[in-house]
Amino acid sequence: MDEKKKPEQGKPEKKLSRTTLTFYIVGLFSVAIALILISYVAQARADRQLDTLTNQLNEQQTVAQGATQKMEDLETQYDAQSAALDKVRKVLDTELAETDVVSATEQRMEEREVYALLARINAQLLAENREDAKKAYDELVQKYGEDRLLGNTEDSFDADINKLFEAVQQQMDSQNSDAE
Repeated sequence: MDEKKKPEQGKPEKKLSRTTLTFYIVGLFSVAIALILISYVAQARADRQLDTLTNQLNEQQTVAQGATQKMEDLETQYDAQSAALDKVRKVLDTELAETDVVSATEQRMEEREVYALLARINAQLLAENREDAKKAYDELVQKYGEDRLLGNTEDSFDADINKLFEAVQQQMDSQNSDAE
């Protein structure tokens, strides 16, 4: 009889074992499904972040391309301006033009004005219009200074102007001594 009791006692243990096993399997599948869901949500989130980062990268590349294009445009403008500046320096053909184009240009404009005033004074002297010649001479000396016109200063005009002014000055002095 003991033999009959033993197998009967083994059967409930097997049922308990099968129930436990079934519970564990269901639990494992539940955990697996939960992990799959968590993985899916994490992957979806990562995909969204990747799309966002891709869009940002594309925008930055577009901005970088725009900046590169702007830089190329600026380089082209710089080259054109440098070429134009070199032409201006060549036309001015002075030492000052190598370092300060604006001052060299201003000096050239002043020289042009001085030439015009000297021509006007000479024309008035030739026409024997001493009064207007004297006014133009005084205007010239007052505006530019006698020392600068004679070439005695650092920023004096070129030698041709100096010679022309000396000639006009001598004519004015000789006419002033004749008038006295």
